Amino acid sequence: MESQLAFLAVCLASAASPGPGGLAVVSNSINHNLRRTLPVIFGIATGLILASVLANTWLLAVIHSSELAFELMTWLCSAYIAYLGCKALYYAKSEMSVAAKGYSFKNGVLISLLNPKTLVFFGALFPMFITDEANFIRDAMVLTLELVGITLIIHVLVSSAIDKVSHILQNHLVAINRITGVMFITLGISGFVV
Repeated sequence: MESQLAFLAVCLASAASPGPGGLAVVSNSINHNLRRTLPVIFGIATGLILASVLANTWLLAVIHSSELAFELMTWLCSAYIAYLGCKALYYAKSEMSVAAKGYSFKNGVLISLLNPKTLVFFGALFPMFITDEANFIRDAMVLTLELVGITLIIHVLVSSAIDKVSHILQNHLVAINRITGVMFITLGISGFVV
């Protein structure tokens, strides 16, 4: 029970901390509303499930067996996140901005799935909370569902809160979209540096 509460606390901290998924939810919520942000939120959740499956199966073995494979995966994932930032900056003042179009379900999946920290989260954290090797699959599924559930709740709450004040933030969309772009680029670059 104690380890379960510790895992839930880690999930809560992870879901509430800034990252590509949270940034996409905030950006989409400012530019649109909760209803139009739900696809990216569900995409993030789906990406987390896929990342858990990958991290707890063959990908984890590949990453641990080859430092080059790990670095290559990190660079590719970081490049995608930086690409999202460049795209947001490029279209920040345009009528056809990423913000005007919004992040999609597919973007949410890719943001979660291609975030190197997500794969490391599953690969490094799960073994600490799965004590029974015989029930590894069951325990990994339970932990994944708990993380996804908490992430969904946090993202819906954040989007809902922003939805209430988005009319005030609408006057600053260009600046917000530029900041979003810079933050995505910074997150992407951090993957190359770390």
